[in-house]
Amino acid sequence: MAEASVFSVVVPVEGAASQWFDPASNTSGEIEIDIFCGFMTASAPEGSESFTKVFSGLVDYIEYRPETQVVIASGRDWASRLIEYELSGTSFLNMTASEAIETLASEVGLQADIDATDGLVGQFYQYEHKAHGLSGMHRFQTAWDFCVGMQREYGYDLWVDDKTLHFRSPDISDTVLTLDWTAAVSGSFYPTAPVGNMVLARRFTYSRDASVTVSAWDARQRAVHSATFPSGSETGSSRYNFTAPVGTTQDQCVALARLRFNDLVAHERMIRMTVHPQIDISPRQRIRLQGTGTTFDSIIYTVDDVTFSYGSQGISKSVTLRVRDGMEGNI
Repeated sequence: MAEASVFSVVVPVEGAASQWFDPASNTSGEIEIDIFCGFMTASAPEGSESFTKVFSGLVDYIEYRPETQVVIASGRDWASRLIEYELSGTSFLNMTASEAIETLASEVGLQADIDATDGLVGQFYQYEHKAHGLSGMHRFQTAWDFCVGMQREYGYDLWVDDKTLHFRSPDISDTVLTLDWTAAVSGSFYPTAPVGNMVLARRFTYSRDASVTVSAWDARQRAVHSATFPSGSETGSSRYNFTAPVGTTQDQCVALARLRFNDLVAHERMIRMTVHPQIDISPRQRIRLQGTGTTFDSIIYTVDDVTFSYGSQGISKSVTLRVRDGMEGNI
């Protein structure tokens, strides 16, 4: 999965010594922002809490309201550098996807934490169809478009943490966080478990007897490559067909068919819920739910997104879960 984070905040500025939100015209005009969160026990002295960075990026938009002395700011994480970096005539000739992504990260001032990939993303362009191949690469308008395109092709995880771009193969370890849901006691307005405000959603249009077929034209061999996942399921109730770029190999079609199938069936089940803010949950983490008494129990989900909300009434954390490995199963 590909992940980019955003923030929105209201900050009081009364008595501020300098207007940090209004940089002078002779500066870079960029406002960097880091957001931290910390907890402490009621008996602990003030200042003893430890803080964890939960966001790092750039401010995109500012509203200053002099009458109320507040600033409303919003922005994105450091993936914005890639989002704003336009590709013009870039072919990545004779480079692997991991090498191309590492090059792009360096060009926008980011560090890179990247797992190696096989195959050359520009391999097809070495041959007699080089001109056509180069123009085909322009379907990636920005560096982020290219990175997301490679993420979808290889099934890797893509995200930016602080100023480091990560392009990693998915975590397939057996480490799974189990969350127990318990119904509130009659007459109580307070949750009795770390999970609350739960919504279990199921979309039957993406049933698991669906199939995905990926086809591509091989100009060198003048042949069509095609693969279906799950194999032998061409007669399923729902059939989806995708066309891959010219030059995609048979093995790549097989891999793409599986990835597209996983993307589709990830929309079949979705869970939204709030969790205790101190529970360490982050995107890409694997979670099992128990206690609802439904078919949603015991399935291994992946965290799609996490939203923090801070205000005068306290802190809340909400998460969205989906099945991301394409197969419902127990561990």
